[in-house]
Amino acid sequence: MRSLDWVRRVLPEARRALGVFISDAEVFLVDLERDDDGRFLVRQARAEKIQAPAGALWESPESLAENLARLCVTCGLAYDNISVCLPRELFFVYERTFPPMGREELTAAAYWDIETNVPFAEGAYWPGFGAHDEQIELAALPTEYGRVLVEAMTSAGLSVEALTMEPLRFTYRRENGRIVWRDMEAELSPAIVRADWTQELSTALYAAFRFYRPSVGVEFLPASERGSNLRLWQAGGNAILACTLVAALLFLVWNLVQISAADARIEELRQEYALESRERQNMATFADGHGKITSAEGLLQGLSRERLSWYAVFSALGATTVDGVYLTEFDVQESGAILCSGRAPNHARLVEYLDRLEREETTLREKPSLQDSAADERGEIHFKVRLRF
Repeated sequence: MRSLDWVRRVLPEARRALGVFISDAEVFLVDLERDDDGRFLVRQARAEKIQAPAGALWESPESLAENLARLCVTCGLAYDNISVCLPRELFFVYERTFPPMGREELTAAAYWDIETNVPFAEGAYWPGFGAHDEQIELAALPTEYGRVLVEAMTSAGLSVEALTMEPLRFTYRRENGRIVWRDMEAELSPAIVRADWTQELSTALYAAFRFYRPSVGVEFLPASERGSNLRLWQAGGNAILACTLVAALLFLVWNLVQISAADARIEELRQEYALESRERQNMATFADGHGKITSAEGLLQGLSRERLSWYAVFSALGATTVDGVYLTEFDVQESGAILCSGRAPNHARLVEYLDRLEREETTLREKPSLQDSAADERGEIHFKVRLRF
């Protein structure tokens, strides 16, 4: 829009952000400015009704963008840094508790959880997550709302730099012509000191604050989709396209010459290939079958070396016996060893049994390890021995 470009040249440079909350038929706007000393000023706060041809505003993104651009020009609102907040009804939202972890690990875990649980197809949504009380709030926005809205606003000359959803709670204090939220304080301009702050207008204020505190709440807009990046690509796109077309034309001419010379050689190679094709197919079939057999044989040998079957384990234990010594319980440990519980009439028989295991049982990888032994009131020995096959 030429009118927006003209305003961009006339207005002095200022770090301003426009918080926008979009409801069914209204947009709520809060223009927030930060000076060089880090102080904030709420310049404007307003609610505007917009007629959308398809019903809800987000269902007519082009009409919404054009009307919003007109409001920015006529009301002197910021449009270079826009933070948009959408109603929660457009999102798939749920909460999850994660164990303590770093930011990168938490991000990976959250995005994996969203990908597992969202009812949208892969690539058809924008994910986001943020802290909510002691839990993590995860959400997904269908790209049919997100990308279409951002592209429409960018085409209208507006720069969308943040996209979030309506928070469950947004608590702030309003005192002496100021708004205090967390570590931020914003003065109210004289025109809006006595303005009635509805919940929707407070949500637009939340969107404006989030432009300066992006780590708060849930962010959905990928960096590649933001208005500043889109305009940068559009600005360089024409020059790149022109260079590409010239290079493509030269490359096409060169390829036509190469193709003409290669056609004759291809015909010769086609005849040679036809003669050798059947032999190559037979060799490929033989090599493929031989490779599969070799791979399967190696796998079976590896499995045989790594572990014995349960039949072989019990067979080996059954072949090693001492009178009065019995194994009563078996527990497979995480290391792969087996912890066997049993009983013996006395210590002498137990020692004899362990010696026989070590001497006669050749499938053991390690020497039998007695973990525990104790005599009961009848003098019978209850023991635990660790075996590794």
